[in-house]
Amino acid sequence: MRLSLVHDRRFQNHVNPASHPESVKRLSVFDKYFQESSLPGKVSEIEPVEASEDEIAMVHSSAYVEKLKECSEIAEYSNQLVAIDGDTYLSPKTYETAKLAAGAGLTSLKNMSDNNIDSSFVAVRPPGHHALAAKGMGFCLFNNVAVTVRNAQKQGFNRVFVLDWDVHHGNGTEAIFYDDPSVFFLSLHQFPFWPPKSGWYKDDGKEDGKGYNLNVPLPAGTGDRGYKRAFEQIVEPVCEQFQPDLILVSAGYDAHIFDPLGQQQISTAGFSDLTNSVSKLRDKTKSNVICFLEGGYNTQALAESVIATMNTLENGGTEYDTIKRTMDEDPNQVDERILDVKKHFAQYWSSLK
Repeated sequence: MRLSLVHDRRFQNHVNPASHPESVKRLSVFDKYFQESSLPGKVSEIEPVEASEDEIAMVHSSAYVEKLKECSEIAEYSNQLVAIDGDTYLSPKTYETAKLAAGAGLTSLKNMSDNNIDSSFVAVRPPGHHALAAKGMGFCLFNNVAVTVRNAQKQGFNRVFVLDWDVHHGNGTEAIFYDDPSVFFLSLHQFPFWPPKSGWYKDDGKEDGKGYNLNVPLPAGTGDRGYKRAFEQIVEPVCEQFQPDLILVSAGYDAHIFDPLGQQQISTAGFSDLTNSVSKLRDKTKSNVICFLEGGYNTQALAESVIATMNTLENGGTEYDTIKRTMDEDPNQVDERILDVKKHFAQYWSSLK
């Protein structure tokens, strides 16, 4: 086996309001699709272990960790949800569930080392890529990817490439690593969108991290063709030049054509294409890959796309080869944006010249 799946029914213990898009159904529907797929028996299924507060503190402030713990306790005592902003809530078991989500990547790392597995999908909630060091937002509490990065570096992974294809800009991950040249953060996202004024391509890092933060702000209506071009012309060359020993993917599926929140046009087969690029980078750089579930709010599209990602990591995803891909609503606008990004980052990365 070359692929593991880290999942657990305990991730359904985090509860949001009834009308909230980030619901327990996101994982319960995936579990059903997974069991009905050809994957059981082909992948190693792993139960996650909670991250310790010390492991989380490598990214998040102790005051913030304590605040989340207290909010979850208040939710338990009052039997009511506690909001930390307009769309981010804690329920009685949220704190433990968030620690489990933060620990899932660490569990995956250990399993890879112990069992010679090179790829993993981490099916968790709450998601993480909007979480800042001292603030939760956008449905996110702990930054699961960032916690994995810092603990992986402690274990000897020196160069980490973080790829974020969620429809929303991964502002939390960007902020945490903005001045760090040992972590290359690359986000492809709809722009303008949420968070407001976040994710422009000229936001390219600071100090020693200048050039190691690369945003690809794509217009609404970018389909499979546009994302594939962005991968071929930007993601693949800079990742190969950076030569990471670990690739982490913030795998959100809210850029899917049927997602209710985003306006992008990626098909399920399109997500297989993106994963195929990641698989090629894994093999070329001889690195490990961990994909973390982020967004995705049409539960059927989410489940099918996660299965497509896992199939492609496991066997190349050839079953998606004959499916028709989606086109961009305005291909010229997409191509111009890709060219603008390449021109700007050519000053840092010769592979983009």
